[in-house]
Amino acid sequence: MNYVVLIAVILYEIVSIVGVGLLVARKDKHKVHQEGSFAFAGGGLPASLVGITLALTLLGSAHNWGTCQNAASMGVIAVWFGIACVVMMVVITQVTGPWMRRTGAKTSGEFLGKIFGKTSGRLISCINAALIIGMCCLEVETIAVTFSSLTGWSYTVGAVVGGIFAVLYVLLAGMKEIAWLNLINAILMYVSLIAVFICLCFGLPGGWDAVEATMKASQDTAWMTSLFGNSALIIGFAIPTALGASLFHGVAQTGYQPIVTAKDNKTVKKSLWFAGPINGCFCIIPALIGLAAFSLVAYNKYGSMMMTPMMLVELLPKPVLGLLMAGFLGVDLSSFAVMALAPATIISNDMYTLYRKDATEKQKTLISRVCIVIIGVVSILVCNFQPAVVEMVNWSFSFGVPIFVMVIIGLWWKISQKASIITFVVTWIAVCIWSTFGLQSYLGLANFHVTYIALICSLVVGIITTAVLPGRPGLFRKSTSLAQRV
Repeated sequence: MNYVVLIAVILYEIVSIVGVGLLVARKDKHKVHQEGSFAFAGGGLPASLVGITLALTLLGSAHNWGTCQNAASMGVIAVWFGIACVVMMVVITQVTGPWMRRTGAKTSGEFLGKIFGKTSGRLISCINAALIIGMCCLEVETIAVTFSSLTGWSYTVGAVVGGIFAVLYVLLAGMKEIAWLNLINAILMYVSLIAVFICLCFGLPGGWDAVEATMKASQDTAWMTSLFGNSALIIGFAIPTALGASLFHGVAQTGYQPIVTAKDNKTVKKSLWFAGPINGCFCIIPALIGLAAFSLVAYNKYGSMMMTPMMLVELLPKPVLGLLMAGFLGVDLSSFAVMALAPATIISNDMYTLYRKDATEKQKTLISRVCIVIIGVVSILVCNFQPAVVEMVNWSFSFGVPIFVMVIIGLWWKISQKASIITFVVTWIAVCIWSTFGLQSYLGLANFHVTYIALICSLVVGIITTAVLPGRPGLFRKSTSLAQRV
């Protein structure tokens, strides 16, 4: 066990998480019961903190170990997950985020409710909460991998310790705590990646040139060194990843939670200059590291998820290993924090208020904190199933496609609550059938990603049902002032 690495990283996490959390909580003690103080940082963050928080919220398991894992099977094209996330940042900060803020909604479910009605809104609240909790499990999975591979702990112990840190990352002071911790970890994660890349230039047998030569020595792997991989991966991975990430997070609570913390829509739009580069560039070095691990036969026996961590443990100096561990943990902890806060916000604002309509901010904050702890416990238990991270994330994204399609229809064309519910349910059933019962393989359409099915189904069903069923003009069509509000 690397005790020096372990102690250093744990001390860093304790000092940063507990220290920042207590400082923020103490500074904002008089504001703790003001509306939106815990969940939305009071709604007054500058563009820099909004952008960094948004970037790290959606920069987690799929970007670090998930991209390493992907690169070990598909090569450098794994970087396209980062490219997809840049597109996603543009959609959130320039399009859907400002739209949602104009309606005054605090959650994605409330936003859908303002368009289509309470039934549609509550349905989306439930689905959003369930999917995001599932993503929390993936974050804890990669946190456990980090602890397990880089310290020698068992996977379960790594999950428990990591889960505790993940909960503390948000529990003490909420969204403002996350924002300041994200600022610290954004710097740390890039410093650690650059240090790892430099060390591997000297530590890899033969250096990076040997990695390229090994991959190009066989026709079976030569394509893995290309950013564009092959046509099958462009169609089956790159394009649906960009579509799925943008359409899901564009109207999901995960993408909207940081947006609500901004002072106004001008701040939201400026935040792209921070969110886009910080999030999108991160996948580059993990993809190269994953490819390097795959090129070294000695590590292939550990499987696609563990071969990269095992290579790094053997090749990196302990100080750099500790730096990487802290950086990767920062990535996953930041994502878990908002992904736990998002469903907690949905539950306290959209569901708890059904039971207690006059709920105070103090009560909502308490419910949110309880939910965060429960989500942490569930994530620790469920993460032991260890699914393929990026594959699972992209599958979850497909559930957001019909929501995005119906939002466009409901804002700019026509509102029909029945059409929205029918479109959601039919598309989700189609997604499950396509990805669960082997229909994709049976029809010989292995590269026809489930996101395509979700998009086709939601467009066809959404347009037909909206056209046929009675409704009223789109929300922004009938309200010029609402559509133009900044």
